[in-house]
Amino acid sequence: MWKLKRRDFLKGMGLTGTGVLLSGNVWALNRLEPIGDTLNDEYPYRGWEDLYRNEWAWDKIGHAAHCINCMGNCGWDVYVKDGIVIREEQIAKYPSVNDKVPDANPRGCQKGAIHSTAMYEADRIHYPLKRAGERGADKWQRISWDQATEEIADKIIDIFEKYGPGKLKTHQGSGNQSMMRQSAGNRFSSLVGGIQLDGFTVVGDLNTGAHLAYGNPLESFTSDAWFDADYILLGMINPNATRIPDAHYIWEAQHNGARIVSTAPDMNPSAIHADLWMPIKKGTDPYLAISMVNVIIEEKLYKPDFMKEQTDLPILVRTDNQKMLRESDVEEGGSEEVFYHWDLNTNKAVKVKGSMGSTDKTLRLDDVDPAIEGEFHFEGFTVAPVFEFVKKEAAKFPPEDTEAHTGLNADMVRREARRMAEARKAIVMLGYITSFYSNCLFTGWGYALALALTGHGGRTGGLDTSWVVWNHPRWNELANFGGKKLPRYEAGGIGEFKRGNMIVGARKHFDNAKLKEAVGFDLDDMEEMMQESIDKGWMPYYGEIKGMISVADNTFRRNKYLEEYRRQHLEQASELYVNINTRLDSTAQWADYVLPAASHYEAWDLRTQGFHRYCNVFTRPVPPIFESKPDWDIMVMLTKKIQERAIERGIGPIEDGDVTRDLHTIHDDFTMDGKLMTDYDVTKWMVENSPEYGDVTIEEAAEKGFIVLNEKAGTNQPLVKDEPYNPFTAQTDTKKPYDTLTGRITFYCDHPWFMKMGAAVPTGRGTAGPAASNYPLAFYSPHTRWGIHSNWRSNKFMLRLQRGEPNIYINPQLAKERGIKDGDTVRLFNANGDFFAQAKFYPSIPADTIMMEHGWEPHQYIHKKPMNNSMATFLQPLEMAGGWGHLGFKYAMWNANQLAHEGSYDIELAKPQDIIA
Repeated sequence: MWKLKRRDFLKGMGLTGTGVLLSGNVWALNRLEPIGDTLNDEYPYRGWEDLYRNEWAWDKIGHAAHCINCMGNCGWDVYVKDGIVIREEQIAKYPSVNDKVPDANPRGCQKGAIHSTAMYEADRIHYPLKRAGERGADKWQRISWDQATEEIADKIIDIFEKYGPGKLKTHQGSGNQSMMRQSAGNRFSSLVGGIQLDGFTVVGDLNTGAHLAYGNPLESFTSDAWFDADYILLGMINPNATRIPDAHYIWEAQHNGARIVSTAPDMNPSAIHADLWMPIKKGTDPYLAISMVNVIIEEKLYKPDFMKEQTDLPILVRTDNQKMLRESDVEEGGSEEVFYHWDLNTNKAVKVKGSMGSTDKTLRLDDVDPAIEGEFHFEGFTVAPVFEFVKKEAAKFPPEDTEAHTGLNADMVRREARRMAEARKAIVMLGYITSFYSNCLFTGWGYALALALTGHGGRTGGLDTSWVVWNHPRWNELANFGGKKLPRYEAGGIGEFKRGNMIVGARKHFDNAKLKEAVGFDLDDMEEMMQESIDKGWMPYYGEIKGMISVADNTFRRNKYLEEYRRQHLEQASELYVNINTRLDSTAQWADYVLPAASHYEAWDLRTQGFHRYCNVFTRPVPPIFESKPDWDIMVMLTKKIQERAIERGIGPIEDGDVTRDLHTIHDDFTMDGKLMTDYDVTKWMVENSPEYGDVTIEEAAEKGFIVLNEKAGTNQPLVKDEPYNPFTAQTDTKKPYDTLTGRITFYCDHPWFMKMGAAVPTGRGTAGPAASNYPLAFYSPHTRWGIHSNWRSNKFMLRLQRGEPNIYINPQLAKERGIKDGDTVRLFNANGDFFAQAKFYPSIPADTIMMEHGWEPHQYIHKKPMNNSMATFLQPLEMAGGWGHLGFKYAMWNANQLAHEGSYDIELAKPQDIIA
């Protein structure tokens, strides 16, 4: 970077002063000299202007994005001088979809704008490191790549020899979402048969209610599709803080006349701009959803045509056992997956088209008019449509009764239900915080019902689940080794809960009887159902591990009951723990080996996965700093060592069920026989072989910095060139069945567990919180505005935009009761432990609630005791159900979330001796 030295500056001043004297224009420094012509050569000293000119000088511009767990996916121009990134700014060249919709420019936020400083900060890993003391002692020995990869290779082979495949956990985290980086770890995991946890449920981000309803929680709206909505309900989402590049579409829709409603416990940065803030009590969203359903049904605001064609509401249910009437009930050898409607035209039962067991894969009703109400008799059975059961359940939840749960005025709820029903296009947006509660399933399911009843699906709206997945066949082929060998994909919440011994913290924190009353099950029920799910093969769990390779996953920051979780993990992974990372975060600090990965500006890569249709291209603006390497290159080196050492040690193929783990060919397999040796090779291969990119070359993509996805990128239907992407238009427009048991949006689940727990249809369901423990304050931890999870949390610029240390938000009324002043250090505690934080007054939060933005590293807390040490969690057993149509383990679609917002705390002013001790 260009710098002006003090001596040169003074020398320049001297020469300039001499020039002024020689020119005869002598002027004193203590008075102003009038200047006639500011552009002539006699203007005194102009050399200072070069300071500004050189500040904006660069050698080249590259392109990149930031591939941590953020759905923004913003392309940036990266400015480089003398081999150092000096600044970045948004590409801001994305083309418009059409002239009726605002374009996506500029995309970016304050986190992306400081990556050029974050990549050079003190926590950046420069060299391969080997532990030189006890795990976690922060004592390291710098070693060579050759030594690191050889020692790691031998330890991996040792694990294979001693225990066989399946004992190596090779999990990748949320910092690994770009294509090259993700493919590197996943392909390695495929070849060694590593345990790969579901990346959604390990952090608790999966909208299980959306999957239950639609059969796909990852089919959602691009953000430009919000623009033409006339009703948007922000349910547990704060887009102004967490969807910064996309939020403008919401407020542009509002400018066009859309009604924006926010349901949030606090008046957050999005709620302040909404037309209505509904200050809902924390975690009571299912009650609001089902009370809106109550109003829609009671006032007959529903749309029968949509219900009959798109939903299972007309499907017949037996009144004797409340099970759906199946073909197997009336025909010998009949299918368990074929169902019936009652046709009003012929006054008889007819088989439903489009179900999993039907050969006629369409939703078209043709000349059938299904009944949605009434009771009928068929083949000795008395039957009624699903809608009758939905009506009966919804009748229990009028807004006047649910007000005690939600705190929301009944008349206000009725008005909003009517507005949703009247809307041309209504969208309910649910953030990832939804799934941090045990009643996530009921929140998504309930809102999906309200939307379906009022005809909102496809182009007329629906449920926004904060995720859009595009079709990338070559990426999938690369990551999963063409499907010929796969990792041991595992249910994320279960894997973390069991290996982390989290049940101990749950039993210390929750009162079993109170828990059952609050959520409908207790910890004994949960453990029994979890074991049944594992035993029946509904949810995969591979047991104890012996080694662990962690890639871009700060698991020892984010997990609950953290100290015990970390202890258990390290005890199990006694043979080997490798961490591949860009920075020495709270997880890398406990590793045996730390391998330095290139950051986002130091590698070739691609990324989509976001709210738009643009694939951002990473062009490696600068080479990796010091000895860091791109993830792909690291795995190339490691597989080369494994192959060499396996051959040298005489380790041949190892049988692993139906596949063979070929350590003696693992490098050749990984690199496609030397075809893909570098990050550039991988990026070029994906760009030039992927149908969703068209015929673009790597050179063309690199010059522009992004690729516009074509129609083949759509997973459920084509991504139309000149239209925003609305989910499930293939179902509403072309009548393609949903990926559900009945082929329709599902509101009846006769799985034995659902029926046993009174959840065959959407209903109201509470959370644990204070009601299930002995601690009076509800606690929740939304996503931070000052980082993406723990990424950039310690960046100096991010810290300057807030109080700079872990803080909790507290209502001044509660603070007064506890003798706490704004800025005081407070202690939060429960049966599992305590932590300290600075109190920040926040009048809009309820007086019985504490809020703390997540993402702080443990070492940023007093005594390095983070909130996650004392955070109790459990699992929702219904999310572990399987053997029923579309319910069963599906990676990133159906398995149990790790829950974060079920525990509670008490609070007190911290004692000086506790802080100092």
